[in-house]
Amino acid sequence: METSQVKQVEQNGLWNGMNKFKVSLSNGKALTFFAKGEFSGKVGDTINYEVTNEQYGNAKLLRGEPQSFAPAEKKYEAKSIDTQTSIIRQTCIKAAAEFNAQRTGVGVQDIITDAQILFNWVTNL
Repeated sequence: METSQVKQVEQNGLWNGMNKFKVSLSNGKALTFFAKGEFSGKVGDTINYEVTNEQYGNAKLLRGEPQSFAPAEKKYEAKSIDTQTSIIRQTCIKAAAEFNAQRTGVGVQDIITDAQILFNWVTNL
């Protein structure tokens, strides 16, 4: 993850149905970001980003750390979670529930534990 301040944003065409934006940063880099609408950073904003393709100078904005499953005895905290992680978590909990539906004496904690195992495997943790 890299952090820098936005110096300039200019639209730079379309690619695959997405808007391309050439963004100049205070660290001297000029990177291309893709967005469905407008680029969400404005001049003067400090952004976190990751370069996704060095050759073409493509990057993506980072918006917070993914949330992992918490043990049952801890309270869940409201955290920023990206869409992809949310989809993976939902899929894992559904698969764990379906798997455990055939077993007797299974509680919610067993399903959550199995979902965490599946999530870790899918995300290579």
